[in-house]
Amino acid sequence: MRKQDRECLDPAFFDEVFSTAEDLCLAMHDGDFPYVIPLNFVHLGNCVYIHCALEGHKLDCIRNNPNVAFTLAADVRIHQEKSTTYYKSVCGTGRAVLVEDPAEKGRALDALAKRYAALCPTPTPDAALARTGVVRIDVVNLVGKRKLPK
Repeated sequence: MRKQDRECLDPAFFDEVFSTAEDLCLAMHDGDFPYVIPLNFVHLGNCVYIHCALEGHKLDCIRNNPNVAFTLAADVRIHQEKSTTYYKSVCGTGRAVLVEDPAEKGRALDALAKRYAALCPTPTPDAALARTGVVRIDVVNLVGKRKLPK
């Protein structure tokens, strides 16, 4: 990182950004160009979970190459007078896998519902588990960066 004073590797910082960011942008391999998509997510332990359909482009990319990257940002504020932006961000890499275990899927979907205050029933009904895909990203590396007002 060029500006070392902005780097943050503190686990508490990571937890703060994961808990306050509204979405996560996931980058996957798609031939010659990356495929990036914003997603709802939940961070549990050293994993990130997302939900999805049981088929589609995102899952095709993951099946072809499970190595992914992601970024998320919180407390973003543009200060026009100073021509700068204040923020807290996390960038990471990981390996994505489609979750098959119904118990793990249920925990992830329940955590997603709680995080976003969704009105769906919890615990997640078996019928919803059967028709919903869940991807777990096993985090390999995290780097935090922040620029805060002085």
